[in-house]
Amino acid sequence: MTIAISRSTDAWVAAALADVPTLLLDHAHCEKKAASTAVRFLFKYPDWPHLVASMSKLAREELVHFDRVVRELDARGVSFRGLAAAGYAAALFAHARGDEPGRRVDEMLCCALIEARSHERFVRLQEALARVADSGGGATAADARLAAFYGDLAEAEARHGDLYIELATEAAGGGDVAARLAQLAVHEAEIVARPGQPLRMHAGG
Repeated sequence: MTIAISRSTDAWVAAALADVPTLLLDHAHCEKKAASTAVRFLFKYPDWPHLVASMSKLAREELVHFDRVVRELDARGVSFRGLAAAGYAAALFAHARGDEPGRRVDEMLCCALIEARSHERFVRLQEALARVADSGGGATAADARLAAFYGDLAEAEARHGDLYIELATEAAGGGDVAARLAQLAVHEAEIVARPGQPLRMHAGG
């Protein structure tokens, strides 16, 4: 299933490339939170075999991604540290239904949308960095490395999004979840574009 989300603004891409250290720092926290979410689902839904097997693997992969982002920070002389969150995920999960199986369906769909947003922004960043290189606009070896890094991670985010859609469909008893995904995508677009947000991987336009 295609996860259709809004397109990030050119202003967000420009702001991200103008402050790569902050972007990478938030990205590291995003990977850490993704691993934490996967582990949380392991505890919340221990009797769901597909989810248990999937989240165990996903948590480990997200932590590998976290390590990779921290290494990129180190290469740029930036120390990993705390960073205030923009509240994107919390705001999105607030739209999940409270009843079952609606709750678990929506939790999986919210995660699918978060992964889809990461994918969309990684692709936008990779494309923007490639344009800088093609134009001879002062691209550095670090820029080329970052472009390749985001291209690699974009593929993983797309795969993770597909996994969460599979789990949502399973939670819905095999029913179609496209309509509910579209409803939540509307909320996601509003949340990510909230004015006055700091530069974050999932906020700011």
